[in-house]
Amino acid sequence: MAYEKADQRVRYTKMVIKNSLLELMRERSISKVTVTDICKKANINRNTFYSHYANQFELLSIIEDELYEEIRQVVGRTMNLEAPGNLSYEICKYIKANRNICEVLFSENGNKDLLERILYISHDFNIEKWKNEAKHIDQKSIDNWYTFTAYGSIAVIEKWVNSGMKESPSKIAAFIDKATQAIPKY
Repeated sequence: MAYEKADQRVRYTKMVIKNSLLELMRERSISKVTVTDICKKANINRNTFYSHYANQFELLSIIEDELYEEIRQVVGRTMNLEAPGNLSYEICKYIKANRNICEVLFSENGNKDLLERILYISHDFNIEKWKNEAKHIDQKSIDNWYTFTAYGSIAVIEKWVNSGMKESPSKIAAFIDKATQAIPKY
């Protein structure tokens, strides 16, 4: 029983620390956030922080990795379905459901590479699909098409997140799917 309480306290402390960093990053970039700032916001001492994380950069990296892994699992589940055409929708739905963290991580104060990493999760699946659908197109052109569609999708999602996610996930996903659906006829 004592172990469970200690484990709950550790989970709670880590959650408070993570939320404090995210709140601070709404106002400024990680390079302008100090461990002291996080500790003040979380109402903890520095020793508590350092018992869990080396610094603010490691903490941010862990938050990003957790988000990435959760989205990777969503993508994996969606890709295993008969009709993986819902991938854009599932990603947008996840982002909206986790808007507090995504608004920070996809903002100008966040890591621009994170959304790119997320959208490249389905790279191999899409490349194989396109190869089968367009046997006349060479590998380099297919890779270029994926890069083009991925970066376009990133821009749409960033704009959606940074403008308050007023549109529904299904509307954003439908736009992305329609815009990226056609394989070029070289």
